[in-house]
Amino acid sequence: MVTLPRPQLHMTCPLNQLPDDPLPRGCSVRTLTRADLPVWVALLNRNGELGSWSAERAETLFDDPTRLTLDASVFITLDGEPVATAQLNPHATDAYAPRHELGWVAVDPAYRGRGFGRTACLAVMRLAAAREIDELFLKTDDHRIPAIRTYLRLGFRPWPRDPTSPERWRIALAATGLPPGAS
Repeated sequence: MVTLPRPQLHMTCPLNQLPDDPLPRGCSVRTLTRADLPVWVALLNRNGELGSWSAERAETLFDDPTRLTLDASVFITLDGEPVATAQLNPHATDAYAPRHELGWVAVDPAYRGRGFGRTACLAVMRLAAAREIDELFLKTDDHRIPAIRTYLRLGFRPWPRDPTSPERWRIALAATGLPPGAS
């Protein structure tokens, strides 16, 4: 019997009331440039949770403006060094159209637990709101409980997209340790 991989869990968030978090000390937000792609690839590979990355894979994504654009991709830097990233992914022609996704959220493992993932997500959320996008969605994995906890605190809520997701969400939400409806 072949076991098919489970679909990722999905979440959505309206962008009408974003948190007013200040940047952590020593941090700044900036968009990516073409010259940043090797640094971006290295950060995603160090993160270790988003597959294997190469320059060619990154080029494929960024060369197609319907997938990722540099001006909608952010680095969170600490004292000038990139420690986290996230992207605004348009979905103009696929099954998610015309929605926009918060995607490829990655934090260097040496900097996890310090709020840089939240900062990267919020930077993309603000960028999307400035572009008059009303709502974002994201995809995550069941085991990424710290990320799910961050997404919930940013205002994301479960978006059941397949028959397995209600039970999987029940388990994931319980694992966050947050009270029901907490943000």
